[in-house]
Amino acid sequence: MSLLTDASLIIKNNNLNESILNKNILWKIENDLDIDEKLSVLFLMIDDYEHSFQEVYDLLEKCKKDEAFILTEFVNKRPDNWENKLLEATCVINNRQVIRKLGISFESFSLFYKPKIRSYSRYINLAAKCLYLLCEALCEDKTKLLLQYIQTDLTPYEENLKNIDFLELHMLYWMRENYISIYPDGTAKLKNLLKHLKTLEDLELICEDLKKRENHQNVLDTQHSLNTSHIRESFMEESSILSVEENDIRKLNSGLCIIISQMFFEDRKFEIRFGNAKDCKTLSETFKRFGFTVKQFNNLTEDEILTTLENIPKDFGTNYDCIFLCILSHGCKGGIISTEGKEVSIEVIEHKFCCVELEDVIKVVIIQACQGNVEGQVNVNETTNLVTDGPTDCKSSNILPYKNFCIFMSTMQGFISVRHKKEGSWFIQEFCNILQSGKNKITFLEAIRKTTQSVMKKKGKLNETNSIAQLPELKTCRMLTDFQLPDYQEHI
Repeated sequence: MSLLTDASLIIKNNNLNESILNKNILWKIENDLDIDEKLSVLFLMIDDYEHSFQEVYDLLEKCKKDEAFILTEFVNKRPDNWENKLLEATCVINNRQVIRKLGISFESFSLFYKPKIRSYSRYINLAAKCLYLLCEALCEDKTKLLLQYIQTDLTPYEENLKNIDFLELHMLYWMRENYISIYPDGTAKLKNLLKHLKTLEDLELICEDLKKRENHQNVLDTQHSLNTSHIRESFMEESSILSVEENDIRKLNSGLCIIISQMFFEDRKFEIRFGNAKDCKTLSETFKRFGFTVKQFNNLTEDEILTTLENIPKDFGTNYDCIFLCILSHGCKGGIISTEGKEVSIEVIEHKFCCVELEDVIKVVIIQACQGNVEGQVNVNETTNLVTDGPTDCKSSNILPYKNFCIFMSTMQGFISVRHKKEGSWFIQEFCNILQSGKNKITFLEAIRKTTQSVMKKKGKLNETNSIAQLPELKTCRMLTDFQLPDYQEHI
């Protein structure tokens, strides 16, 4: 069985050491953190946000006076799980000096904790992570303006905070006063904050993610341990993640499927993607059976990819309930590869696809491409033959167009994606098979769950690794409803 991966490089998987921290070296970590970093770490490690303001304020004052080891004092009162929270918090604040001294690969660290992803956390409170990233995104002028707005709402305001610039400490005060709230499950009450953030420029996407905390839309929220060497233990196994109410299911009547097929590349470090034609044929047949109009584009340059996306409303119209954009290519972390070998970021693809003209159309991006160079592994005895599919050396002012949007990836960020030379990719073949088997009775989110469960059960051999596995990822989901495809046609 000849399998490949849609990757640009292959390296061995790095497992994070779960025992690299203890209290004997905690004080050494504090020596490498400045006072604002210590406060940020404390903010991310808190359990009870409603009642923590005074404690953190006192620790901050103590640190200012005698440079006390406030993190050590903090964790001594909280013996449970402090190691995992501290590691994740250190990654989120991006202190590479500490990470390096702990002997951890920053790349593996980042893959494990996804520090910049506002919709994902392992151990720290997800709403707190979102608020911290908000603090980092605000410039000094916007921070002062936000504080002025909120101080007009909260009168009288805490006198001790008048000359303190640490926004996280102000947020803890807001929580004590019940102006905003963070709950243990990662949800939050942020209405009062959001009304002021909406008046500030360039915060649309952050506001959207904070609103998800407010609305309890925890599609990608995982606050539990996940061993990187056993990716079978996936948060996607939890049925509650993609559950929807029956009355939230929309029945589609019409659709467009655009396939961008990248099989040949000018740069010789990217091999020909054998098996790609099989994926294209399966996708085309599947969506035609559901009555979709199918258009395929082959071997596009970066400019051609972006122009094709920009021209969707002009070239194909907007009279569709749903548009599927299927991209089959080599990949890199956070992007795909054009035929001339350039990286095209998924974020740019999203911005081009989510235009005003398609605001009310359901927009789904399906990507078959590697998102890094780490090999997912499971423990197996069987072997199959896998090779690499890459080098042989292995802003919008209007947020509404971004609604009704979803990205379903063949693999997790940072990991490779597997493809068979003749039978096509694991991901595309399983996804289409599940849609065809379910016909018009299966919902889209149910198909995502079943595809994920099916792909993660597959295994094979790549180079010297006998236990290759793959785990698809629902990277972005801003769907207002789940949906069912139009009536299935047995013959086309």
